[in-house]
Amino acid sequence: MGWFDGGASERNEYANRQVETTRKNIRANYEFEWGDPNSGELGGEAKRKYDYAVEGLEILKRNTEDNIAFQEAEREQQYDYGMGIREYEHTQNMRAFDASVAGAVSQQSFNEIATNAAILDQDRYINEQLLSLAFDETESLLEYGAAAAGLGLKKRQVKAGAATQAQAERISALKATGQAAARGVSGRSAGKQIQGMIAESGARQAAIIDELMFNAEAVDNDFMRLNQQFAIDQVAFETSRESAQLSDMAARTKITQQALQAAMKAASGIMLKPEIAPPLPKPYALPRPEFQDIYKPKKPPMTQVADAMQESVGAGILNTGLQIASVAFSGISAFK
Repeated sequence: MGWFDGGASERNEYANRQVETTRKNIRANYEFEWGDPNSGELGGEAKRKYDYAVEGLEILKRNTEDNIAFQEAEREQQYDYGMGIREYEHTQNMRAFDASVAGAVSQQSFNEIATNAAILDQDRYINEQLLSLAFDETESLLEYGAAAAGLGLKKRQVKAGAATQAQAERISALKATGQAAARGVSGRSAGKQIQGMIAESGARQAAIIDELMFNAEAVDNDFMRLNQQFAIDQVAFETSRESAQLSDMAARTKITQQALQAAMKAASGIMLKPEIAPPLPKPYALPRPEFQDIYKPKKPPMTQVADAMQESVGAGILNTGLQIASVAFSGISAFK
C-alpha cells in the first residue's frame, strides 16, 4: 500500500503507535503514581508515600512522647535528688549544731569543775590565812599573857623585896637601939645615939621606898609598852584579816569573771541553729506538641493525549500518480 499512497498509511500507522505508546506510558506512570484511574481510592506511589508519612508521624509522636517522658522522669529524678541533698545537708548541719551544743555543754561542765576547784582552792587559801592569823593572834595573846604575868610577878617581887628590906631595916634599927639600951648608955648622949640610929634607919627605909617606887614605875612603863604593842598587834591582825578578806573577795570576783567569760566563750561556740532550706519547686509536666495530620492528596485527572494526525491516503495515491506521470513524461521527452 505504501507504494501507492507514498507511505502515508505507514506514517499514519507509526503515528498511531506513537500515540498509543504515549498513552500506555502515561497510564503506567499514572497507575504507578496514583493507582487505578478508574478507582476512587488513592493508590500507587502516592498511597505508599502517604502511608509512609503517616507511619513516620506516628513514629515521631511516639519518639516525642518517649523523649518528653524521659525528660519528665529526669526532672523528677533531679527533684528527688535535690530534695535528698536538701535533707542531707540539713541533717549534716543539725549534726554540726548538736556537736557544737555538746561541745559547749562539755566545756561549760569543765568550766564549772574548774570554777568549783578554784573556789575550793580559794576557800582553802583564805582558811589557811585566817588560821595563820588566828594562830599568830593566839601566840601573840599567849606571849602578851606571859609577858603581863612576868611583869606582874616582877612587880610583886619588887614590892615583896622592898617590904622585906624595909622590915629587915626596921628590925635592924630595933636591934641597934635595943643593944644601945642594953649597954647601959643613958642620958643625953644615949638619946642622940638612938635618935641617930632611927634617923639612919628611916633614911635607908626611904631609899628602899624610893627604889621600890622607881622599880614599880619601870614595871608599869614596861606593862604600858606591852599593852601598846598588844594593841598594835591586834590592829595589825585585824588589818591583816580585813586585807585577807578583801583579797579573797577580789579573787572570788576574778574567778566569777573568768567563769562568766569562759561560759560566754563556750556559748559563742554554739552554731546558729540551722533551718532547712525551702523545698525545691516541683517539676511541671512538659507541654505536648501538637502534630498536624499528614496531608492526603487526591488523585489528579490523567493526562489526555490527542489522537495522532492522519494523512489522506487518497491524496497520497494522487500525489504518487502525479509523480509517476511526471517521471514518465520526463523520460519520453528525453527519449525524443
